[in-house]
Amino acid sequence: MVSVDPSENVWGERLAALEYRDVDEDFVRFHDDPLDDTVKTILASVAATDDSGRNRFRRSLGPETIETLRLYAKRRILQSRRRSSMNLIEDAMDAFALLPENDVPWDTWLKAGLFTARSLGRDIDSIGERFGELSSIESAQRFDVAYEAMNRIESLSQCFIAEVTTNYGTGFIETIVHRDLQSTGSFFSAPRQADEIVPYEPATNLAQFAASLADAFDATGNLRTGAIAQDQLAGMSFSQQVSGAFLETTGCLSFYVDATEDAASFKVVVAELPNDTDVESLASGAERDDQAVCFDESRLVLFLAPPNFEEDDEAVFDFGGYLDIARQTLQASIPVGWHNR
Repeated sequence: MVSVDPSENVWGERLAALEYRDVDEDFVRFHDDPLDDTVKTILASVAATDDSGRNRFRRSLGPETIETLRLYAKRRILQSRRRSSMNLIEDAMDAFALLPENDVPWDTWLKAGLFTARSLGRDIDSIGERFGELSSIESAQRFDVAYEAMNRIESLSQCFIAEVTTNYGTGFIETIVHRDLQSTGSFFSAPRQADEIVPYEPATNLAQFAASLADAFDATGNLRTGAIAQDQLAGMSFSQQVSGAFLETTGCLSFYVDATEDAASFKVVVAELPNDTDVESLASGAERDDQAVCFDESRLVLFLAPPNFEEDDEAVFDFGGYLDIARQTLQASIPVGWHNR
């Protein structure tokens, strides 16, 4: 009879007991968190065991614990970029190696980690060897695909990661990619279409504007903002004359806002429009009971209220004070022709 080391269950239980905050998912307004070092200690113990122990640990991971590991690895990759630290890259790769194959962000964050390591002068062959030692066979094979792709990657943008700079320092925005998931296994299936990559190429520092706006809401004391991420301007939010599912932007970000006093919440979308866009006309089609907008020459801030399921369908969400904050932030921010490629 084969004995099972009970410590393996302890590692999983310790990991499951940890919980990152919403703010820890923000890679634009990035903060260090002592929880990262706690996760590292647990993973170091798992990595030190044998293959069977690591496989049992992998099988014990639930959805929430997997998300904790993924977030930890992403945070380590951004930290490594900020600090030019190879040790942090290794932390991230160990975490990815201990995840089930289907839960590793192969085409984005893992490649971004390899790109960062290579930019620091590290031979990524050794990273692959370490990954193969810790990972399952399937993950090691999938890593080889990502490794080979690095021959064609010359920038972080090719990893679907946009690098930004704000008063918080270097930040990352994961690019939205609409993939054609249509099956090509059948003789009669249509050819797979190319992935549609949503561009993030603003002429101004849109990430800084989004961060400043979110900070201004937090500063009120009764609002709490969530993580900033890339988004798209939905055509249905504007006049009926707008065609297509989404409006063209050079950059679009969003975050959620919770009001602590009355439990109300809403979404904020900030976007920069192409030079030939009539922003004023566009904004005029966005004034509704459940949304509001303010703008300047090239940027637009859209407020979206949550769906109203109450009997009073005519209720109007009061954006008045929030619009004032957005207008003040727009006026205070000065576009400087920034674009970090």
